[in-house]
Amino acid sequence: MKKVYMLLLFTGLIFSACRDGAPGPQGPPGIDGLNAEESFVFEYEFSFIAPDYQALLELPNNFTMLDSDVMLVYFLWDVVDGVEVWRSLPQTLFLQEGILQYNFDHTKFDANVFLDGTVNLDILGADFTDNWIARVVVIPGQFYNGRLAVDFSDYNQVKELFDLSDSKLASENYSKRPG
Repeated sequence: MKKVYMLLLFTGLIFSACRDGAPGPQGPPGIDGLNAEESFVFEYEFSFIAPDYQALLELPNNFTMLDSDVMLVYFLWDVVDGVEVWRSLPQTLFLQEGILQYNFDHTKFDANVFLDGTVNLDILGADFTDNWIARVVVIPGQFYNGRLAVDFSDYNQVKELFDLSDSKLASENYSKRPG
């Protein structure tokens, strides 16, 4: 019994010695959340031209994309009452003539956007091929790899999260895309 009493007394002394002390001095201020410098957006205007029906969107020479970064590509699909409607690639359209897909691949230097599918690309009208506006968004890997609860296929969520600006090329008379 004496051993149990001594063990309880010793444990009580240890826990009473672990109280909080006086608060220390204020530390330096931290970084305020996410900001636009954590992601990068580049805007391009182009058309898909035969015979390749692709466009190479080169990143600026003064920009370095890291291997861990993630590249996303969005197309401006429509402007409704001054509000931009963006769609993430790939986008698949089911036409009477077949399937048409807007897709991309990329390196850390550029994005190659292209048309693909079962439809004969030579019969497509200008509304399918001409005057596209694309946004290439480069997101550092630490934000993309499950650390943020955001739907990266939704440009508006990405735009809000990283404080991206509206398009500099879009206008109210931007042509509505097929779909």
